Amino acid sequence: MWGTQIVDHQKSNGIDLECIISGKTPMIIIRNFYSQELCRAAVDKIMTLNNAAIQNENPRHMGPFLMAYTTSKKKYFEDAIRAKITLGEIFSDIQNPIPCIYETAGNALPEYSVSLAREYQNDYSQAIIRIHKKKSSVLIHKDNVRYEGKEYAVSKIDHQISCVLHLQESESGGVLVMYDKQWKRADERFRNVDFGYSPNLVKSACHCRAPDIESGDLVIINPEYYHKVTTITGNTPRVTLGMFLGIYERDRKIVAWA
Repeated sequence: MWGTQIVDHQKSNGIDLECIISGKTPMIIIRNFYSQELCRAAVDKIMTLNNAAIQNENPRHMGPFLMAYTTSKKKYFEDAIRAKITLGEIFSDIQNPIPCIYETAGNALPEYSVSLAREYQNDYSQAIIRIHKKKSSVLIHKDNVRYEGKEYAVSKIDHQISCVLHLQESESGGVLVMYDKQWKRADERFRNVDFGYSPNLVKSACHCRAPDIESGDLVIINPEYYHKVTTITGNTPRVTLGMFLGIYERDRKIVAWA
């Protein structure tokens, strides 16, 4: 059975990332990764920041997302600098969860170094904050920098992992659904013109719904497997902080970006 691994943060040392890489496990959920108090403080900061820092009305996001800059590399790195300042404002007086995510990855693969991705002295974006409001959703998609980000150095990684910290959950909806189907080039015939893929692509695939995600939970998946977020029906926005981890096997290193 394709089942989720759920562990408490206090017992999360040495989680098995190989199960995620291989697709044996659809997702790992680390409960209580970030405290409820810290989540509330971070969300308060996010919601009160200047509207100029918030892009895209539905869903809104803060910080650049590399897959949206596949032909705008210079702008991506410029926006990454601005996003670093914004993240610094959010976590200026509360614990920054980003180094904690790095530490978790390092504990899982202790022979690997972990750092923010860099290219020609340019730092990649540290993380992206997404604010999904009522009636918004994320269509069936995959994230594969090796295919879609070939202009970037991180496209040379061996494996890609997605880490999403849930800072606030809506009352209902907004559920992560993973499909036991890994992307292959032939799937592109099912791709929508703007974003996502036709449901016909995964209609016969086994799927797994994330069980009762709460604020403070960290969710780890292999984003090369198809996934979606169901429509949010509650009034409270769903707020997450996400990043990718790229694994270089030969160099024994992990790099992070968004």
